Amino acid sequence: MDKFLKINLFNKILAIIVFASVLFSFFLEFFLNLIPCKLCLYQRYLWLFLLLACIINLKQSSKSRYIEIIITITLCAIITLSFYHSGIEFGFFNNIISCTSENNETVNSIEELDFLIRNTKNMDCAFPKFKIFNLSLSNLSFLFSTSLLLFCLKKYNRNIFK
Repeated sequence: MDKFLKINLFNKILAIIVFASVLFSFFLEFFLNLIPCKLCLYQRYLWLFLLLACIINLKQSSKSRYIEIIITITLCAIITLSFYHSGIEFGFFNNIISCTSENNETVNSIEELDFLIRNTKNMDCAFPKFKIFNLSLSNLSFLFSTSLLLFCLKKYNRNIFK
């Protein structure tokens, strides 16, 4: 019973941390007007899926190892995507997913080009728009999800590796 309470507390803390991460990403987008690139959006979708899995894990009366496996796999996917995104920012990888603007406008004059440049939002994955402690959000996502994965593997190890 004591072990169940510890796992249940861990699942609640995990859900709160994931919820705070998702809330922070929406805060950055809607209140600070930081438009996410495609890779940032893909990472956000994975974080939302992780939040859903955490909520399902909390609502189940009998803890299923399948949900814990899904949580672990989702964290691995977040780590992989954020590592790739960080690698693009550092110039280690070439971007295979187009993160540039999709408006194919034809420019006929210098004035039109100037207007287009000044009014186009930066959507390139190679240039981080926001940093905390000199780390981009994809770097923080990588570090954060890696630490969460390590904690999950420690807590879920008996259920996952049966």
